Amino acid sequence: MLFLIFAGIIALVFGGLILFSPQTIRNLNDKVSGLMGRFVFSVDEEVYRLRVGIGISLILASGLFFFVAYFLIKKYG
Repeated sequence: MLFLIFAGIIALVFGGLILFSPQTIRNLNDKVSGLMGRFVFSVDEEVYRLRVGIGISLILASGLFFFVAYFLIKKYG
């Protein structure tokens, strides 16, 4: 259940950042790419072109994660 809550928080944060502050995601990607070298893939321009759909999808997925975690906590205590 904790994994679902953690995944929900991550999806909510990145979904919000992609929707409302895409430059922050791009800067974060550049910093991580600089630190990790060739092991980290850069974010494709296609993601930025589809950022509204991806952001909304991540926020909806986070709602699903939170709902499933809530349901499991209520059912199994």
